[in-house]
Formats: sequence, C-alpha cells, structure tokens
Amino acid sequence: MVKRNDAIDTLKALAIISVIFVHGLSDVRLYKIFAPYYIWQAVPVFMVLMGYNAAQSFMRKNQTKLSRIFTPHYLMNKVRRIFLPFTCIWLLEVIIQYVHFENKDIKKLLTSYFEGGYGPGSYFIPIMIQATVIIPFLYIIMRKKPTRMMILLFFVSLFIDVMSYTLTIDGSLYRILIIRYLFALVLGIWYALKKSDIKVKGLIIPALVSFIYITAVYYYDWIGIVEKFWNSQHVPSYFYTFLIILVANNYLSIGRESPLEKLSLLIGRASFHIYLTQMFYFWCIHAYFSDLSGILYVFTFLTIPIVTGLLFYKLDIKWTKPNQTRKDKKSR
Repeated sequence: MVKRNDAIDTLKALAIISVIFVHGLSDVRLYKIFAPYYIWQAVPVFMVLMGYNAAQSFMRKNQTKLSRIFTPHYLMNKVRRIFLPFTCIWLLEVIIQYVHFENKDIKKLLTSYFEGGYGPGSYFIPIMIQATVIIPFLYIIMRKKPTRMMILLFFVSLFIDVMSYTLTIDGSLYRILIIRYLFALVLGIWYALKKSDIKVKGLIIPALVSFIYITAVYYYDWIGIVEKFWNSQHVPSYFYTFLIILVANNYLSIGRESPLEKLSLLIGRASFHIYLTQMFYFWCIHAYFSDLSGILYVFTFLTIPIVTGLLFYKLDIKWTKPNQTRKDKKSR
C-alpha cells in the first residue's frame, strides 16, 4: 500500500475548512480578513493537488501511454470515488426539491446532475469530472519535457480563458467548465514530474506577480482580460497557490500522535465527502441557524458539515471497501 503524504492531507483539510468559511462568512468579512490570500485559495489548491496526486500515481505505475491509464480499473475507481458519493447527495437533493420545494420540473431536476446538483460550490463536481479526463492527456504531453511544456501550457491556458471571455460564453456554462483551472492542473503535474528540481526561491518572482494580480483584482477592481465574476481564480494567480503548496509540502511537519493531528488527517482524506455535505448544508439547512451570531454561528456552520461529511466518508468506505476487495481478487 502506498504511504499517504500527511502534508498533502493536511493541506486538503485546511482547503475544505476554507471552502466552508467562504460559504459561511459574508464577502465583506472575508475581504476584511484578507481571505483572497489564503481562504479563497481553497479550490485552486484542490486543483493543483489533483494534478499532482494523479501524476504521482501514473509515475508510480509507470503509465506512459493513454491506453495504460484509461483502463477499466481507472474509470471504475473514479466512478466509486466521485460519482457514487455525489449521486447519493444529489438524489437526496432531488427528493427535497420535489417534495419540500414542490419542484415538479423533472427535466430540470435531471439536468441538475450534470451541473453538480444544488448548493454553493456545486460547480466543483463537473469540474472534477472534467479534470479526471484531462489530466492524463496533460501528463502525457508534459512527461518528457515538463518545464518547457508547463511554460507553453501557461500561454495556452491563458489564451483559452481570454477567448472564452471574448466570445462571451454564458456564465452558467463557464461556471462548470474547467477552463479557469486548467493551468492549476498543469502546475500540479509539473510539480510531480520535477519535484526534486523545484525550489522555493525559484518561485518567488512568479508568485510575487501572482500576489500582485490577486491584490489588484480583489482590492483595486482590476478587470484585466479575463472574466470578472471568478475574481483572481485564473491563470495568472496560480504561481502564488503553487508556492503555498510547495512551502507546506517541504516544511510542514505533521505527526500522527495527537488527536488534533489525527483529526486533521482524517478531514483531509474525507475532504470530498465534506465538500458534498457542506453543499447540502448551505443549500437547505444553514438558513435555520442564520440567527446565530459570533462564535456559536461559526461553530455551527463548521461543525455540521464536517461531522456529517466524516460520517458520510466512513459509511462510504465501509460499504465500498469490501466490494472493491472482492472485485480486485476476481481480476487477479
């Protein structure tokens, strides 16, 4: 069994907690606490880590061709890890839509599946699915000349994003397209391929440019050449995101002894399930606690999604692991 990277799991835990803060706090409050520099980096962090983890897996298995990556096992693993948990939450949402909100439009209810369901952050589900398809292609393209291709893909990603803005792609469609996160995946793959060669000092200048870009977009209303709604979550900002991950992975010392350390690692491993439960919570439960204030308000919107997400994760593991073990034995 491959040993898990505790620093990565901790980063994922911090990222999912940040996602919850994004949806629980007002934009005014988030601006005041300088959230663009850490809390609003949550989804870009997830995207870089997706590219990194996938590329690490391909390298470990010596998968150098698409035909060796896109196997039935790869596809079924993605179905088990992404589609099954999401489908459970989506079915619950549809039932509530139909029964409680009296939404009888069957077509809209069914098409919501392809839009990530309901709730804040639902766009992330279709983007994750696109990422699982695109990452193998990016990996094969970058494998032999990682740095050169990373630079080229920077400009390709920027061009695609600029063109989507120029062509005025509908916001509801752009929302669920991976366009704005494409280069984040590229950086994750580059990190996996060139990990031993990438140094913090070599990223200071590009990360500083990203920092200036983030500051200009959030605090000086700089529009630039890409769409505005998603603020700085575009190609120019991701070297800053990457620097955060590099520093954390190089210097973050994580143990497995204390209850807090164990909890943070578990939250990181369950981050996708917690993402799904926080979507559900903020969609139809949060309003019942909106009269709370202060620490109690924060405690409530943090605790409910995290606890239910952890329970969901444990149930998922308990249900799928025995079935997966039997399937693996049959395939041998």
